[in-house]
Amino acid sequence: MRVFLFLPILLWGGAALAQTALVADVAGVNLRSGKAENYRIIKVLPPRARVEVIEIDQGYAKVKDADGETGWMLRKLLDISKENEGKAGLPAKSSADKQHQAELEAAQKELLTARIELANLQREIGQMNNQQPQDNKAPRFFLLLQALIAFTGGVVTGILILKAYYRKRLHGLRI
Repeated sequence: MRVFLFLPILLWGGAALAQTALVADVAGVNLRSGKAENYRIIKVLPPRARVEVIEIDQGYAKVKDADGETGWMLRKLLDISKENEGKAGLPAKSSADKQHQAELEAAQKELLTARIELANLQREIGQMNNQQPQDNKAPRFFLLLQALIAFTGGVVTGILILKAYYRKRLHGLRI
């Protein structure tokens, strides 16, 4: 009898420890029947869907969606609110996580700086190209003249080679 009274209290208390989270901003997150990729997909959760975290184990989180369906999904695809971290069996951010976050922010700032510098360099190149003299016809003329000379030389060489070939081949014949 005591077991039957203790069980509802335990279940009710566990529900109070459950925590809400949001699904990450990805196309769709699979809610599975187990803690691995090979388990059946129960449902595909839309981005930013609100779910209730029941348990976290081995990189997977057991969640309950708004429709009441319970399943497992990858923990890294959940956005758990900061005020609830460390409660209900969910791990708080470690110093390594904070260090990685700081490194990420530094890398993002460096990327932004590099993009600004790239845009400035591209603008300078564009200005340099616009400042060049517009007398580009002379190099084109010389390029066309070189092409014409090379073509003419090739034709003359071909004719001379054919003439030598037929002289050698027809050397003994008199027409």
